[in-house]
Amino acid sequence: MRFRAAHAAYLLLLARTSLAEQCQAISSQESARFETFLRAWYQLPSHQSLTLIDSSAVDSSCYRKLVFRASMRAPLLTLYLTPDGKHLVSGVMDLTVDPAVAQRKMRQELAATLASGAWLIRGDEEAPLKIVVFSDFECPYCKRFAEIVQQLTPEERSQLQIIYRQLPLNIHPWARDAAALSTCVALQDKEAFWKLHDFLFAHQEELSKDTLQSKVLDFLSHETSVDAKAVSGCLNQKSFEDRLHQDEQLAIDMGITSTPSVFLNGRRISVRSIDDLRNAIRTARQDNSNAGQPASKPSSNTEPIACLRQSPSQCSSTAPTGLRTVGGR
Repeated sequence: MRFRAAHAAYLLLLARTSLAEQCQAISSQESARFETFLRAWYQLPSHQSLTLIDSSAVDSSCYRKLVFRASMRAPLLTLYLTPDGKHLVSGVMDLTVDPAVAQRKMRQELAATLASGAWLIRGDEEAPLKIVVFSDFECPYCKRFAEIVQQLTPEERSQLQIIYRQLPLNIHPWARDAAALSTCVALQDKEAFWKLHDFLFAHQEELSKDTLQSKVLDFLSHETSVDAKAVSGCLNQKSFEDRLHQDEQLAIDMGITSTPSVFLNGRRISVRSIDDLRNAIRTARQDNSNAGQPASKPSSNTEPIACLRQSPSQCSSTAPTGLRTVGGR
């Protein structure tokens, strides 16, 4: 009986694969047509453009997922092309798939996107719980988040991997300088970066645009793994720019405009206290252990208190979607 079931599943997979291979790829002419149509649809100025950066078949139904990037600072635009090639729709729901399973897959895909190309990582690569935090060294809420993480027990932290993404906000005078300095340090030694990470948050209130570099270089003078002259050279040559741009572009693509923006295993969370973090960890563990069951209800902490790109006095809500401009630097 088991053999028959497995054999049937195998044949179904072959059939779907065969059908998916029959789905026509998007040609360069079609890409140009979509881009022109959407520029007109969204009434973009002549100097702005939309570029198709990804096209993939959703499944054997031949719906195609199309991802566009604008030349302005705006989130990625994701649309779906119907199999007949006549319509672009904003979403596709497969009624044959358990919604809990579909949502879990979406979180897994988001987690993979957020972790792609990451290099500022603390914790075991095999850790079952992965936090991605978009952070700003001058943001007081980011400092608070870092302090909350430190309140976890060693056993709890052993199950956790943290990925740090640089997102210095234009409302903070020395945030980008701190991001540049810390990136230059990380290019020499990752462990030294995390020591500097802790130092910057611990001394946040004492730092200013005028004193930042001297205080950081003084701190680094005790780190034998870091060459201060090399750090200065990195700053002068702007060797940090590519790394910063990578994180900032990811934030733009994802519509992230506030810090800290925290994701745990692909689920966006808010952390105001150690209890919030432990509740989020509990939910993530439940997701992991009940992979074949409907996902547990998300924690209520979905609207983080955060530093916003435009106003330090407000709080953020969930990440915006669609084609919207994001406050520039």
